[in-house]
Amino acid sequence: MAHVIIVGSAEINYRIKRSKRKTIALFVDPEEGVIVRAPERLTDRQIRKIVKEKSNWIIKKQEELKKIKNVNVKEFINGEKLPFLGQLYELEVIETVDTRGVLIALKDGKFQIKVFSNMKSYDRREEIKRKLIEWYKKEARTKYSERVEFYRKKLGVSYNKISIRDQKTRWGSCSNKGNLNFNWRLIMAPPSILDYIVVHELAHFIHANHGRDFWKLVENIIPDYREKREWLKINGYKLMNII
Repeated sequence: MAHVIIVGSAEINYRIKRSKRKTIALFVDPEEGVIVRAPERLTDRQIRKIVKEKSNWIIKKQEELKKIKNVNVKEFINGEKLPFLGQLYELEVIETVDTRGVLIALKDGKFQIKVFSNMKSYDRREEIKRKLIEWYKKEARTKYSERVEFYRKKLGVSYNKISIRDQKTRWGSCSNKGNLNFNWRLIMAPPSILDYIVVHELAHFIHANHGRDFWKLVENIIPDYREKREWLKINGYKLMNII
């Protein structure tokens, strides 16, 4: 059920999702809108009051998302830039008859993209996009595997396998079978952000929930984890929409 409040000239629509959680949390999701995750004991009236108190923050977040949505779609041409491990690299597109498709390489501080010269413009853009995602996923698997191995020793845990996925709302997840799932798009973020997600998921092998002991364990490994979490709140949607 949708709820709405009017704040000045702004209208805030929100949905409530109740559970056995102990605290209330507000999220401004690019797809779902404003979501309020609340304890079952809170009434609609109490939640409405909290939403109103947080209205300035909600409106600010909504405006930030609008700006991001208006960013031009990448055309994958010379001069455009893409991130990798927190650094921006310029695209260098090279037309060639030596290859029938697209080849991607990070070389001399640039994303070097070799493209078959006779490829049609639409096919060319889509193929470059596909190959870039393929390249990012390969790099993500290598980096995640390396960092999981490093941190699992620190935490004294083991895992079954790692999967690289294109999740829309999660950076990582784990299963009770010991499987780890990670979002490939995080390979575009600074390495310390990727480390935080790795530690977060590995810590769930010790503490299944997000209770005090869980966060204490994460903090022991990543002392500034709150900063990493805030970075993702601010920049996460950008990573989801770069490609």
